[in-house]
Amino acid sequence: MATRPARTVKTTAAKAVAPRRAAPKAASVRTAKPVAKAAPTKATKATKVVKSAKAVKATKTVKATKVVKATPVSAAQREREAKAKAAAAAKEREAKAKAAAAAKAQREREAKAKAAAAAKEREAKAKAAAAAKAQREREAKAKAAAAAKEREAKAKAAAAAKAQREREAKAKAAAKEREAKAKAKAKAAAVAKVQREKAAAEAKRQRDAEAKRRAVEAERLRKERELERRNQEELKRQQRRELEEQRRRDELERKMHSKPYAEDPAFLEELHALLVEAQRVTRSQIELLENAVDDLLEGRERPEYDEEDGSSAGSDFDRDQLKMQLDGERLKNDLIVVALGRVEDGSYGRCDTCFEPIGRARLLAQVPVFTCVTCRAIG
Repeated sequence: MATRPARTVKTTAAKAVAPRRAAPKAASVRTAKPVAKAAPTKATKATKVVKSAKAVKATKTVKATKVVKATPVSAAQREREAKAKAAAAAKEREAKAKAAAAAKAQREREAKAKAAAAAKEREAKAKAAAAAKAQREREAKAKAAAAAKEREAKAKAAAAAKAQREREAKAKAAAKEREAKAKAKAKAAAVAKVQREKAAAEAKRQRDAEAKRRAVEAERLRKERELERRNQEELKRQQRRELEEQRRRDELERKMHSKPYAEDPAFLEELHALLVEAQRVTRSQIELLENAVDDLLEGRERPEYDEEDGSSAGSDFDRDQLKMQLDGERLKNDLIVVALGRVEDGSYGRCDTCFEPIGRARLLAQVPVFTCVTCRAIG
């Protein structure tokens, strides 16, 4: 614990001396600053970095000196301070030398740049003077050539004017001669034109008459051919219609006398059995309905039957219903008789409307039946 204060004293003493060493450096940096502003180089930049570092160090040293200002300094401490001052002075001189060398190099570069710019400017002026001289020479040559061309053009214009006057004189003479010839030629042409017009009118009249005659003849022949063509077409259409009508009649005749199931006697036997059974059931139904109607009639003749109390209305309605059912059953019986006759001759199973075969399923499901499904649905 006793040695730590001594170390602190030495350190603080060394730091206290640092501001006195840093002051000359700061002054040297401030002296070299105008040169760096005039021409910034790598040397001046390095000087600025050194200056900033030393300024920071000096600030820290000043703070340390304030803390240990009253501490006594030993001989060894003074020796170290002297060495530090000498090192600082050497560094300061070295920095000044570098700054001076950098400033000198900058001035030399600026001088070289100015000399090069001046040389370029002189060269540009010389080129401009030479170009101006060449331009003046070209302009003088162009003026001389233009004057020569102008003189030549005037001479040509004079010669052309003279030639033009000569040509005009010749043209006038030739025009008079042509005019006289044209008048004679026009007179002869007018006479020839009148003759040609008369001949052309006559020829045109004859051509028109011939063309009209040919047109009338061609129109007559065209109408005759058109009439003949129409007659032929109508004859063909009539023949086609007659042929189609004959085919239709033949087909209808064939269908009307067709026997669709004649080649299947077993199926006809089955249909015959169904018709016989249906006829038996129908006849029994007819007998029952006839007995019921007779019973209603007998009841109407009884003494207790009274028409005034309205009890006869129900009996009359029932009798009418029974009569309608009886008529339906009798009609069905008649149809069964017809169907049995057709089964005998093999024509049963043919539609009475379209004469096409009726399907087996319909023949077996409904007894008797005389129309196919399509005709039944239509009507």
